[in-house]
Amino acid sequence: MAEIFIEKTRQIIRTKIRDEKFGVTDLAGELGLSRSQILRKVKAATGKSVNHYIREIRLEEATKIFKTSDLTASEVAYEVGFSSPSYFNKCFLDHFGCTPGEYKKKLETETVNTFVPKGENGNRKIKIKPVLLAVFFLFLIVTGYFTVVNSINNTSAQQSSIAVLPLLDLSKNQDKEYLADGITEAITLELSKSESLRVISRGSSMKYKGENKIYSEIAKELGVDLLLEGSVLHEADSLRVVVQLIEPFPKEKHIWANSYDQNSSNILQLVSEVSNEIAGEISSIIKPTENQAQNYKINPEAFDLYLRGRHLWNTQKTRYNSLLSALDYLNKAIKKDPNFAPAYVTKAETYLSINKIIGDNLEKLDNRQKAREAINKAFELDESLAEAYITLGNLSGKLDWDWEKMKELVNVGLSIEPNNAAGHQILSNYYIIQGDYKKAIEEALIAEKLDPLNPAISCMVAERYYINGDYQKSIDKYNEVLELNPNYGFAYNGIGFVYFQVDNNEKAVESWRKLQDIMGNDALGSCYDNTKNYKDCFRFYLEKAKQNAPRFCANPVIISSVHMLVQEEQGAMDYLQIAFQYKNEDLPVMITYPDFYTLRNKSEFKKIARSVGISLPDNS
Repeated sequence: MAEIFIEKTRQIIRTKIRDEKFGVTDLAGELGLSRSQILRKVKAATGKSVNHYIREIRLEEATKIFKTSDLTASEVAYEVGFSSPSYFNKCFLDHFGCTPGEYKKKLETETVNTFVPKGENGNRKIKIKPVLLAVFFLFLIVTGYFTVVNSINNTSAQQSSIAVLPLLDLSKNQDKEYLADGITEAITLELSKSESLRVISRGSSMKYKGENKIYSEIAKELGVDLLLEGSVLHEADSLRVVVQLIEPFPKEKHIWANSYDQNSSNILQLVSEVSNEIAGEISSIIKPTENQAQNYKINPEAFDLYLRGRHLWNTQKTRYNSLLSALDYLNKAIKKDPNFAPAYVTKAETYLSINKIIGDNLEKLDNRQKAREAINKAFELDESLAEAYITLGNLSGKLDWDWEKMKELVNVGLSIEPNNAAGHQILSNYYIIQGDYKKAIEEALIAEKLDPLNPAISCMVAERYYINGDYQKSIDKYNEVLELNPNYGFAYNGIGFVYFQVDNNEKAVESWRKLQDIMGNDALGSCYDNTKNYKDCFRFYLEKAKQNAPRFCANPVIISSVHMLVQEEQGAMDYLQIAFQYKNEDLPVMITYPDFYTLRNKSEFKKIARSVGISLPDNS
């Protein structure tokens, strides 16, 4: 049956050979199959993506034309559906190991029959005379066929890596930035589902929005060997996405390009089509993604509202009013289309983000319940979303302290989307709770590799070093963050505690002084400037924070740690009890900090640690 299917497929492709736009959707239509069916059937029968398979047939037809005509390589390219002769030459070289020009020359010496496409597994049997075999191997040596070719079509042991750069908004009024960013993120997420690719997270790639850096510089900074760039043009109900795949090293080379036109109501199908074709171009072994979103047509107004809300959540996570606006957009999107699961996932994440920047414990409890309701609704609608598993895992850990459930859910999410940096961050938290600090560092480093320019993740790596007692590594990592992000307050806060732990109090106070400038806390900044005894400033902070004064962090675990800075252990324990009472989301990890070493022998501390489920190594 598979042979009959493939033969029929080949016949259809041959009849459409001159049509450069003939692709997956067209072939599926000719065969009376859905996109997902054709992707599966061709993959099962050939081990290749549909686009890869179509391209191979085009190249095989090209060799037939070379044998029976005097057409030039450029003319043959157009005859077999390649709009770009240079791309045709590149594909021909990758497939046959020689250029079209070399192929034609070999035809003249009648040695062309010795050419076998690269990547064949030996199914094709060719009888070659010994003399011709010797000539063939001599040719291979001369032409350097055995040289390692840096090509994306080779399936080498080294994992390919890619960054999706921010798509440009080319709309008339340039008011669709959120749409361009949303499509950028969607393509990134689709590609992230492949285990054969390392995909840089959205956060790091978005750092290059508006930058004029050359591709090789961007690729070097992100540690990738492929870049995807492009643009979005939105007019009325039509949407056009143009993308091109670039190989920056050793010399910049444009590998592939395509444009996609779609009605706004089918935007999810467009994103799926773009990402699947790109995945097919990168490697024939990458499995095409298949999920509910590909077949679900969302209300275009709802999707527009969803993208606006997600854009605010992604870019304004420390601004309370912006997060409220994000919730407003998401709720409007849900009202327009109550069955769109990703909107509920982002809604849950937005409530968690709000909880990080508010001090009202009752409001936090209310937000937690709303986050639970949102993520449960997402699962009710679609159980295939990686983000849903990872978000629910995060909730299970932070809110319920159910660490095994957290790990189980996150691992399911990572099995769907292996390149999800947030998933590895949460696993790092899991290993901190288990007392396996080495493994926690490993997971944090994986997250950093996937999102290398995200200062929050790099600060997590520094924090893990701090917890493990690797103080110099922690300081070095925090300084790396500050070199790239000189106004990132969390780094100044973290490095201050490390300096204090190693008795470099001057550096610690200097770091915390800079933090006040960033926060706009003039009162505490003035205290540092005008008070000789810095511990008086710590006590001033404690006084204001307990009053929930503006710009003074009222997180009970932070208050507890500052009590430790002034050797007030009972005050520290009192606020750890408050944090425990309200199930403070930072308590489980922060209680493992060296700040609290001297409390570890206290019965109250042990009780909290035991109730939270924390395994603390012996304090040495």
